[in-house]
Amino acid sequence: MKILYSFTLLCLASLTLLSSCKSDNKPNSKKRSTEYLQNDFKPDEFYPAGQVELQMKSDGSTMYGFAYTADGKGPHPTVVLLHGLPGNERSHDLAQNLRRAGYNTIYFNYRGAWGSKGTFGFQNAIDDASAVVDFLTDSLNRETLRVDTSKIAFAGHSMGAGIALLAGLKDPRVKSIVGVSVFNPYTLLQGEGAEGNLIGLKEYLLTLGMLNCEPNKFLDDILAQLDSYDIDTQVSKSNKAILVLDEHQNNTYFSKFNPRKNFDYKIWNTDHAFTNKRIALAKEIVNWFDETMIDKPNAK
Repeated sequence: MKILYSFTLLCLASLTLLSSCKSDNKPNSKKRSTEYLQNDFKPDEFYPAGQVELQMKSDGSTMYGFAYTADGKGPHPTVVLLHGLPGNERSHDLAQNLRRAGYNTIYFNYRGAWGSKGTFGFQNAIDDASAVVDFLTDSLNRETLRVDTSKIAFAGHSMGAGIALLAGLKDPRVKSIVGVSVFNPYTLLQGEGAEGNLIGLKEYLLTLGMLNCEPNKFLDDILAQLDSYDIDTQVSKSNKAILVLDEHQNNTYFSKFNPRKNFDYKIWNTDHAFTNKRIALAKEIVNWFDETMIDKPNAK
């Protein structure tokens, strides 16, 4: 979600951020070699890494995407990437690095976004994330894409990070979640600053021709279900593995969960897209999934 408007609580005004403290017993305290970031590899003779175009259904509408399939017979742990609003940062660099580390990675566009059919909406996007898991766990797709259905994860950016948490926390098939610059409508669209945030978000939505979206309906639908988007409460009721990396201070409530072994919240000094931290971001995410999803990944 590119912050060009007066969406005050998501602005990048906090470049004096300090990283949150991380205890030594966090899951990603054991880090793999970074060879997967540095060296090319010889592809498997029978099961080489590849890319597969996907068409997936969500409530009858076709969503378009593709799979970065990992090298080797598998089955492979699989990460679903969830883009923001509108999805300018697509994190394909992370997809490539995750695949090189032994993970299948799925990228797709929500209904009503970037050519996918249907209507773009916040709740629709949450449902779309679950529909992708339905697709991956279908027996034919599982075999074709070599998916280990016991090791599925979400990784989202901005609005996609909020969706990763809201959809992933409720889906027992999702084992681990990463949220980068988490958008939380429950805190941003009520209380102090809410009116300015709503106005700014509406103004921004009006510029997004790549979305099949009516701004007033988009916002009205969020406000009508706002209580169900209380990420703080939902995290407090779950013991699922969660990594949150922010570049702003809108979500400092996450810090109270840091004593948990399988939860980590950090604030990095960077911009909304983590532009100058892409390699560090890849390492952080791979290490997190290594330790929360699998013991010894089939890494290349």
